[in-house]
Amino acid sequence: TVHGKPVATGKDFDESTGMLKSSSKAHLVEEAEAKTLQEQVQKITDWRVRSIATKTVKKQPAPPFITSTLQQESNRKLGLSSKDTMRVAQSLYEHGYITYMRTDSTTLSHEAVERIHAVIRERYGNEFLAHGERHDKAVKGAQEAHEAIRPSLDFRAPHDTPLSGAERDLYELIWMRTIASQMSASNQEQTTYGFEEVGCGFTATGMRIVFPGFLRAYTEGHDDPELALDERERLLPELREGEAAALREVAAVAHETKPPARFTEAGLVQYMEKAGIGRPSTYASIVSTLLDRGYARKQQSTLVPTFTGMIVTQYMEKRFPVFVDAQFTSRMEEDLDRIAEGKESWIPYLKAFYFGSNGLK
Repeated sequence: TVHGKPVATGKDFDESTGMLKSSSKAHLVEEAEAKTLQEQVQKITDWRVRSIATKTVKKQPAPPFITSTLQQESNRKLGLSSKDTMRVAQSLYEHGYITYMRTDSTTLSHEAVERIHAVIRERYGNEFLAHGERHDKAVKGAQEAHEAIRPSLDFRAPHDTPLSGAERDLYELIWMRTIASQMSASNQEQTTYGFEEVGCGFTATGMRIVFPGFLRAYTEGHDDPELALDERERLLPELREGEAAALREVAAVAHETKPPARFTEAGLVQYMEKAGIGRPSTYASIVSTLLDRGYARKQQSTLVPTFTGMIVTQYMEKRFPVFVDAQFTSRMEEDLDRIAEGKESWIPYLKAFYFGSNGLK
């Protein structure tokens, strides 16, 4: 902090303009001010710990896989495309290793939960078991026709199967995530040391895992490697309030705001799920269509739009704005649900859809 205000970081800037957000309470440190503060701070010889704050944080495991989360994790951890993930999952399903792989429900059957609990007791011990059955909140608009994607009821460990290659890797991912979903929370202790001199506040934050819980079995992947590092312990030396500390180095580091990152396949599937675009069964085919028709190309793991894609998008937005709106699918789902529940009549709906001012005709 500088003069009691937090120093501006990436989240304080508007991603579309690169300027500090008008709502931000942060202080933007210019280069000249940063160098002046650096010189002042370097002259101070008596550094002491001004404050120590400790808090316990509980982390809950992620729910079992649904189609979209399986595609995201498989892309991040195994490097499989959405199409390849579904092809491998189809094979696992056909050979009786997993339940149906096109689902948007995180529900597990009572029999499955009992079997998972038995595996956790046997492998990790009772203390790693969640109290009672853990039921995750239903996904908005989920059709709940199937269970979550999980191993079939014998719950064979990956090394006890004849599987190999991508099938073995994907089965292991599904097996670990399902087991972890019914494990106890991870308890972590976060410690923050505060130092303050010449109007500048500095903090050092450490994290110690008190009880690993579900982390013993599974950690969720991230597109951002910085987030993946959050799961690791960062141990600080033992210090007391008022204790002296030696300054090793102080640096004035420039920070540049970057444009929003390009989509990866995992990121695009996550966005489609959040925006309600398509259904679990269509995510893989949507991504494949973008690549097959040359609307986007793959550059390492990112999806880069082509000129063809940009021109087609502009044309569609000009001619068919209603149908290429990101909310189109989710709005239609809601409309059809209202008709199914008898809250709306289907003939006026279809008339408006076809003959209305923005209708298909």
